[in-house]
This record gives sequence, structure tokens and C-alpha cells, in this order.
Amino acid sequence: MARRVKALLLAAGLGSRLRPLTDTVPKCLVPVAGRPLLAYWLDRLGDAGVAEAVVNTHALSDRVRDFIAGANRGGPIRLVEAHEPTLLGSAGTVAANPHLADDADEVLILYADNLSDVDLRALLAYHRAHDDPATMLLFRAPDPRACGIAELDDAGRVVSFVEKPAEPRGDLANAGVYVLDASAYREVAALGAFDLGFDVLPRFVGRMRGWAWGGYHRDIGTPEALAAARADFPTVLAAGRRPAVFLDRDGTIIEHVPYLADPARVRLLPGVAEGLRRLGAAGFVRVVVSNQSVIGRGMATRAQVAAVHDAMRARLAEAGAAVDAIYDCPVAPRGDDRTALEHPDRKPGPGMLLRAASELGLDLGASWMIGDMISDALAGINAGCRGSILVRTGKELADAEAGAAPGLLVRDDFATAAEAVLAAGRATRGGSGPARARGMIHGGALP
Repeated sequence: MARRVKALLLAAGLGSRLRPLTDTVPKCLVPVAGRPLLAYWLDRLGDAGVAEAVVNTHALSDRVRDFIAGANRGGPIRLVEAHEPTLLGSAGTVAANPHLADDADEVLILYADNLSDVDLRALLAYHRAHDDPATMLLFRAPDPRACGIAELDDAGRVVSFVEKPAEPRGDLANAGVYVLDASAYREVAALGAFDLGFDVLPRFVGRMRGWAWGGYHRDIGTPEALAAARADFPTVLAAGRRPAVFLDRDGTIIEHVPYLADPARVRLLPGVAEGLRRLGAAGFVRVVVSNQSVIGRGMATRAQVAAVHDAMRARLAEAGAAVDAIYDCPVAPRGDDRTALEHPDRKPGPGMLLRAASELGLDLGASWMIGDMISDALAGINAGCRGSILVRTGKELADAEAGAAPGLLVRDDFATAAEAVLAAGRATRGGSGPARARGMIHGGALP
């Protein structure tokens, strides 16, 4: 049976050492390589299948609230704000949100002002392989005196933990990421403590495991650390960008209904759930990119379109499948030519694909576009995707459109289109999923 995981993102820090930048930008939204720190954590959580997270806020909370609203419109994770008029401390935030353990088997706690490429799926798998109630992510610190340092026994159990020791007995440092069984999370909440490092973690010595991450992990706490991250993290991203399959909605995933605004009329097309499951298992990020002129034409509201998307997600979930993100363009067309690029975001414009690539860390050159119209195919070509596939389950090519997309593949339905993508990956040994960067901690080589 699948384990139910929720997350608490600690994002309320003042970022005093990063001033004057943090006078106008919340620390959790400080950008690195063009994206805020918090967005990278949503990537990690999405990869791990986490569907719900609480984000605490304090400093510049309006900015974080806007980010949460934007993430909730398009992403697979539902974010809930927990505002703190007065800072409660890391453990105090847990105490203020004991309900997070309801309907959950495990809770992830993450410091959102760190930058990391940690594989949370692997961390969760490690946690489930032992019988202690807590697991702490560790990294090898270049300055152990500035961190919480753990000692492990041969089984990986934490046998001592000292916050900022004057004389460190090792360099395995607390990375600010924890997995707690729901019962352990409730135990922490009941303590009513202020700080996890000083007040809580020592209580779990002897019943908590440590898991060392050999990838990239950096505390973005000082201008020097931020400058170093901006210098070295683009290299990590370049090595770790993921392939995607961009998907049209109507006529590709669900039955084509002209100007669909009623969620009750959402019906999955045959073979879609199986195809999405196979693509996800192969490491492809599944991104819906949909022209929604129904909004621009005044025939539906943004809320109605969101309800249609929610219904589509629900039908997919019932079939054991999912999409990872949804982007739409509300602009109405000016004419009938589906090959005309009238707006950067409206297909055949590549704007939605390019934005998804930037926000989700995608490798366009290893990605595919699947849709039922020439505008879909051209959007993939214009974005620089590896290939575009036309399915015969919606609107097909008009005679005048036949030569508009050279090299276009045509398949009967989504299942056979997904097989074409997977077969191309097997042929080039390039479809096994995202590459993970290794060998970097704080910009230095691992011993």
C-alpha cells in the first residue's frame, strides 16, 4: 500500500545576513539560476510524489503568498500557508501545525532556504527500510563548527548530535531535511519547543537514523554562499535537467468538447492512463500545455477552466495516473490559421513549453510534444523538442496543413504515441530519466 506523505516547508526566516536583498525579497524566494529557492524544493517534493505541503510565512509574507497562489494554479502539490505574525522557531512551527500528521504516514520537514538536488524518493526509501521513527539528511560540512554535527553507529543510527560544537567530532552535518513517522511528528508538536536543532533532535538520539547525501547541498545564508550557488548551481542544473512529454489536453488526454467549461463532461480517452504511467515510470515529466481561448472569448472563467483541470486530475487519479503540471494560454485567436504564430504562448507559439522548461528544469532537446492538431506539433518544433507526435483521437490535419511540420510522427492514440516516445528512448539509451549530478557539496569535490 502506498505511503501517504505530507511536507512542512520552513520558509519564514528573516534572512538578516542577506540584507539589503532580503529587504524586498523573502529569503525563501531568493533566486538562483533564475528560479526561487522554494521552487526547487517543489521540484524535489513533486519527484517524491508529495501532494500536500504547509509553508510557514512571516517576513514579506505577501510575496510568499503570491508564490503559493501561482504554484497552486499549475503544480501537482497543494500548498497551504501557515502565517506567523511572530516567528515561532522551527520546532514552534511544528507545534503550531500538529494537524499535518493527520491522514499521513510520514511528514517531511525541510528548510526552504537551502539549495539542494537531494533525491527525496531515495531518502523516503531509506527511512522505510529501518524501524526508527526519524531520519535526518546529512552532508559533509566544510566548517563543522557552524553546523549541527551527528555521529552514526555502524547501522546508521545517530548516537550523538551537537549543535555548532566547539570541537567537532566529525563533519556529517544536519542538512535541515527530516522524515518523521506521523507519531514522531506528533511527539515533536507536543513538546512545544522552539528550535529543532537545539531542543528536539538531541531527544531523538538513539532512535533516529542519518542518511548522507553525496550530491549538491548548500545553506544560502550569506552573500558569499549565495554568490557561490549562483556560480556553481547552473552546472548542476545542466547535468540534471529532465526530459518531458508535453501534452495537449482536448482530443489528446480527454475527449474533445468544443469550448469545454463543464467539469462533468470530462472523459479520459482510451489508453491515456496507461501511457502516462509508463512515461512517468521512464522518468519523463508530464506537462499539459493547453490553448484555452474559451477564457479569452468570454465563454468561461479562469475558475471554470481550473475546475475542468481538477476534474481531469481526478479522473486520472482514479485510473492510477497523473500529470505533473498544467499550463494554459487564455488568448483567443485572431484568425483560423492554426499554423500562424499570433502570440508567444498560444500554440503554435512555444511560450508555455519554454516557461515550463525554465520553471521545472526540463531538457527540451530530450523532450516530446504530443497533440491532436498541427498547432501542437509546431509548438514542440518551435520550442526545440526532440520530436512531435500527432494523435488521431481529436482534430486531424487539414489538407493545407500536411506539409507544415516535416518529420511529424502520426499515431492512432495516446498509448501508441507514448510507446513511440519510449521506443525512441530505448533506441538511443536516452530515455531512462533525469540525470542526477553527483560529487559536489558546497562547490567542492567529495573525498
